[in-house]
Amino acid sequence: MPIDAALAELGVTDATLTDAERESLDRDGYAVFPALLSAAEVEAVRAVLERLEAEEDAWGAGTNARDAGAVRVDDVNHKDPIFDALWQHPKLLASMRHYLGDYRLSSMTARGARPGQGHQNLHVDWWGTVGDGYVACNSGWLLDEFREENGATRVIPGSHLWGTRPEDVMDDPRATHPDQVLVEAPAGSLAVFNGYLWHGGTHNGTDELRRGVFTVYSRSDVPRQNDQSARLAPETAERIGAAGRAILDAG
Repeated sequence: MPIDAALAELGVTDATLTDAERESLDRDGYAVFPALLSAAEVEAVRAVLERLEAEEDAWGAGTNARDAGAVRVDDVNHKDPIFDALWQHPKLLASMRHYLGDYRLSSMTARGARPGQGHQNLHVDWWGTVGDGYVACNSGWLLDEFREENGATRVIPGSHLWGTRPEDVMDDPRATHPDQVLVEAPAGSLAVFNGYLWHGGTHNGTDELRRGVFTVYSRSDVPRQNDQSARLAPETAERIGAAGRAILDAG
């Protein structure tokens, strides 16, 4: 199924994004869509994540060595149907269409900054020549209120247009940048980040995990982080239908 037909079936129209939202994506390299999920929906997703974290011992032996400052569960879109509504949300799909054109889902990861941890270098998620067009984009569903105290993500507006990476021009990419902005928003909000945008998590100074679900999409002509087709169970393929399988590039 072509991407436009899949998006139409999943509820994406020319009016899904407002002019102001498109302008934010283009000018700033990110956009925040406040409280798209209800409190009940957020709690339901959190309950599933807590179960998956326990099953995979994500707090202990199952800690990802590459991301020790986080409690992490990978490939969540293949582990429970509750995540379907997140990666298929029209606002998210329309944002990816705006940035990437023909695209597919690359990876979906639940990640929570551990108490007392979470500060990251400013970084980009993808790298290449901006003139060749954007090739990847990240997004985060905020399952807790993101605020300064619990390590809200920092972004540098407009940096997706600079054609350089933080480590190329900053003496210390961990340091505060004079132009940085914290993405502070209520639980249930969606944040979309251009793959070239300078960004990074900040220190979680609370005694609670700060959870989010992050989905990366990539242009259809570039490699994906994870092979979605190889991970797709028959019952999941049937549930998400032809349009969902098109977004996964899985038949």
